Amino acid sequence: MKLHGLVITGFIFTLGLHLAAMAEPQTLVLSDGMASYHSRDVLSAWVGKTPEVKGSLVYDDRTGEFLTGQVQVQLASIDSGNGLRDGRMRKEFLQTDQYPAALFVVKSLTGFAKFTEWKRWGTKQKGTISGDLTIRDITRPVTFTSEAVYTGRELQLKATGTIKMTDYGITPPSLLLVTVEDAVGLEFTAVGKGPHPRLIAMGNRVSTHINGTSRPHIDRFYARKNL
Repeated sequence: MKLHGLVITGFIFTLGLHLAAMAEPQTLVLSDGMASYHSRDVLSAWVGKTPEVKGSLVYDDRTGEFLTGQVQVQLASIDSGNGLRDGRMRKEFLQTDQYPAALFVVKSLTGFAKFTEWKRWGTKQKGTISGDLTIRDITRPVTFTSEAVYTGRELQLKATGTIKMTDYGITPPSLLLVTVEDAVGLEFTAVGKGPHPRLIAMGNRVSTHINGTSRPHIDRFYARKNL
């Protein structure tokens, strides 16, 4: 019985060390994304899209607080369904040969539940995502209106916002007497995937036990086994 108890104790301690290691910043990797811009002139409106979106959101799994994040979009792959327009946009305006990607560095999330409050993420959360957007070599602050749903295994995210071309040193294109509006709508969707919340919660409980601040779960286990 003593040997049996020592084996179980060793197993629990090893499991605790493994799970305690998870008690550190956790990353939701953004994938399955789509980025788009919405533009118009007095005669028409159009949308350009690209699935070449990647990024991440990092949070503290103890406090649930957001730490940092970023989203990167490959601009040369944007397709609006008009090859002439897309080619001109890449060469003259975005200069994708020199600046192939746009980078949005996330500074804050406002209005959302903490990442550790998983049950609340089961319903749609609305808030804002603020940060710095770099296009070409110019960086400007941008705030996106956002919606997010955490399903228990992944975060489904959608964000929309507006920028001005002139803020990034881009003169709105024109043809004859028709000029494209300066304001451009932006939208991106993505799915964030990371560690399962139940494992994180277990890691936090075992980590707390190992640090000597709480023993009730393990003590009850020992009591039931008469160890």
